[in-house]
Amino acid sequence: MALKDQEIKIILDYVKKEPHTVQDISRLIKRSWVTTDSYLKQVKEKTGLIDIKTFRKGTQAALKIVFYCHADVALSDEIKESLFHRVKSSQFKQEFDFMDVYQFVPDNKKKAYSEEYNDEEISRNPRLIELFSQAKHTVYCFSGNLSFINMKEKNKPILSIIEEMAKRKVVFKIICRVNVASLTNLNKLSKLIEKYPASFEIRHHYQPLRGFIIDDKIARFKNEEPIQKYKKGELQKSTRIWYEIRDQEWVEWLQKVFWNLFRSSMDYESRQKELKNIF
Repeated sequence: MALKDQEIKIILDYVKKEPHTVQDISRLIKRSWVTTDSYLKQVKEKTGLIDIKTFRKGTQAALKIVFYCHADVALSDEIKESLFHRVKSSQFKQEFDFMDVYQFVPDNKKKAYSEEYNDEEISRNPRLIELFSQAKHTVYCFSGNLSFINMKEKNKPILSIIEEMAKRKVVFKIICRVNVASLTNLNKLSKLIEKYPASFEIRHHYQPLRGFIIDDKIARFKNEEPIQKYKKGELQKSTRIWYEIRDQEWVEWLQKVFWNLFRSSMDYESRQKELKNIF
């Protein structure tokens, strides 16, 4: 039985007052424990407003507790709140340096790579295919014009990897610009969307981050420093930097940033339709 919007509201209102067990919610909505557990995972994915924690995992006394994610709790400390507002108030990648996030992550839970590049070179993202191949359920994507779908690694197109993931029912939730510059890339992705509609949800939003969150475990983001941005002699060559984070606290914070942007974004199909009427 499909989860109804009315049931989502009932669940959210219930856990907003105080945390509850899955069994409590099962009794509330009059569904089996298994169905309720499945529903809660859908609510978490769809709204980002709840979290589920398992205590005494792996024992007969294991207990699943469902919490409401209050915005003021999710972004409670001053550093994260400041970073969040900067992301919200920025539209383009040049307006936000991901190093401002990366610097606060513990040293043993992060690493970074860099390379110099020429402007005519196709943008790369080393190890992205490797990370995508490891995904088990969800990839959250902060994009500009979906240029990453044109990438290859060892002559293997990333679109073929994305299709393999869709076959495994991995879900892509994507924020990107839906404008004249992104129409070509959206058209390239449209065949997969038609073939695996349950695996893609795309929304239009101008935002400054470029990266991915994979399975609630790994965040990988990119910065570019083009030489044209600097005075002569300040930078020898254009440089890309990739930041990889495996710290649960910061990965969860980035997910909350994603959901905040995603919930307030426009569905891409209606905007794409209007653009195609013009171009």
